[in-house]
Amino acid sequence: MCGRYVLKATLEELERKYGAVQEGTFTFSPKYNVAPSAQMPVVLSHEGRRVINLFRWGLVPFWADSINTGYSMINARCETLAKKKSFSKPFRSQRCVVPASGFYEWKNTSSGKIPHYITQKASSLINLAGLYETWKSDSGDVVNSYTIITTPANKPIQNLHDRMPAMLADSELRIWLNPENQSEDMLQDLLHPWPDNDITYHRVDTRVNNARNTGEGLIEPYQDLFS
Repeated sequence: MCGRYVLKATLEELERKYGAVQEGTFTFSPKYNVAPSAQMPVVLSHEGRRVINLFRWGLVPFWADSINTGYSMINARCETLAKKKSFSKPFRSQRCVVPASGFYEWKNTSSGKIPHYITQKASSLINLAGLYETWKSDSGDVVNSYTIITTPANKPIQNLHDRMPAMLADSELRIWLNPENQSEDMLQDLLHPWPDNDITYHRVDTRVNNARNTGEGLIEPYQDLFS
């Protein structure tokens, strides 16, 4: 699962990383506690070029009655993408990359859920595999939204949770972002647990539990003041 994440990069850094251009007019600053329903940058292919847009986290299917459907669709399991009504169409041709610096996961313990911050060792930006959709209300409002795909957890993450976000190598982005690539087998081959030796994590303070708490200090290692 991926229920909170971090993006420390600026728009300019994202443009350089992905060879993409900003689409539309918007501003963005680093976020250290991204929660569902937040408007966040995603990278996708539009008219043959890579663009960066701000979409809402929590996919709202085009056929949904209400935007609130998105709260239950922040993640999509890789094993059922082609079978689920909500995800099969986006999986074929509406794929995106969700840039992240890292993500949070909570470990169940006898003392309660303990938050941890997880990131890659070899990269400052993680390419999370995502799907996007456009929804229109009866009154004509348009909402662009996305979901983050998950895979079974690799060995390090299994200490915290049984699922993890699907991460893409830079070399795989060309295939993933091309809407003309509609081979389910080819796309599924890209969705697998990230290598064990390129994952690191540490415990963080429970302040991250509250989405209203923000700031760089949230990702700092937890310090027990009484130890």
